[in-house]
Amino acid sequence: MDRGSPVKGQIHPFILISVVLSLSGAVIGLNRVSIWFAPAMLGVALVGLGSVAVSTRREERRRRGAAGPIDYGRLMATPVAQFIPWLKDNVRGHDRVIDAVMAELERNLRLAKPGRHLGAFLLVGPTGTGKTFLAQLLGQALFPNVEPVILRMNQYKHPDDVYTLIGPPPGMPGYEVGGTLTRPILEHPYRLVLLDELEKCHPDIHHCLYDILDTARCREKSSGRTVDSGCLFFGTSNSGVEALRALCEPRGSGSTPPDAARWLGRSRDALAEAAGFDKAFLARWSGIQFMDELPPLHVAEVACLQLAKHWREYGIEVAYTAPEIILRAVERNEEFRAYGVRQLASYLQTATADAILQARQTGAQQVTLGVSSDGALTVAQRRDKSR
Repeated sequence: MDRGSPVKGQIHPFILISVVLSLSGAVIGLNRVSIWFAPAMLGVALVGLGSVAVSTRREERRRRGAAGPIDYGRLMATPVAQFIPWLKDNVRGHDRVIDAVMAELERNLRLAKPGRHLGAFLLVGPTGTGKTFLAQLLGQALFPNVEPVILRMNQYKHPDDVYTLIGPPPGMPGYEVGGTLTRPILEHPYRLVLLDELEKCHPDIHHCLYDILDTARCREKSSGRTVDSGCLFFGTSNSGVEALRALCEPRGSGSTPPDAARWLGRSRDALAEAAGFDKAFLARWSGIQFMDELPPLHVAEVACLQLAKHWREYGIEVAYTAPEIILRAVERNEEFRAYGVRQLASYLQTATADAILQARQTGAQQVTLGVSSDGALTVAQRRDKSR
């Protein structure tokens, strides 16, 4: 169907006129049979008009936003500080980034009001450094009962994809569904919104985000509905890494100059020049954080976490892991460090697959992992969990 074609099922005006004239003739004819027929039809018409008026008012309320007003008192009472240790336990090597994000988030929650979002943070760094993972964990902590909105921006490379994001106008295909960004926010205004790999979408997509990043107001093109959101926004980018790394002294994940305002200005300029972002778009992000590659010590910590998580998915707790296993993982990570620690998880899963099968065959619920004299991985069941 052409984008400008009428909605399927729409009745042509000439058909409506013909129906009205036919009904009018029928009413005149039947009124000659009974004088009460015309008043009865008038009553039915009045009832119908009243029903239409009620439906119109209900639809207008729905268009303005059925989600209801934001409970700003609830937002202000959010205990942000209690999540910090948990975030640092799960996202290793980025303590400075977590501290900066959580400090600004706490301020924004205390100042929450209409026209002000809870935060808009742009996380920049090489692939596989935990940018998306950090945002997802924070969404899980703040909004445990609501799924985050995660949009892979490499799927929005055409100017017309703006309609996919905010909903096409009525009459265009898919308008009933709404936008991939706007409809979830209209249905539930408390959400985390993650715009992943922002550098890969069309610039027109950036432009259509200006309003919601400025005023926290979500407007859907399809339904005409508007709602003030209580959302927290995160964007990620793999571009401009070298430019931001040059600004950080000493080099390290999340290292920033002491003056936060100076860092924000310089990082915006660097991203505009190196990554091609529009400065007006960068100005909408209240915080820009750099998440660089992890040093070997933090890679070892991540390896321990990923190993324990993988085994736990099979109902097995890893009570002890030989240092040689972790060292081997760190050495292998150096071979594919350009791909980040994401490849580390894949290596650990492959390396321990046979050991998991062995543990499951014996019914083990808690194990220790070691290395034999010939370098092979060994698994031993630990029966007493209290030791």
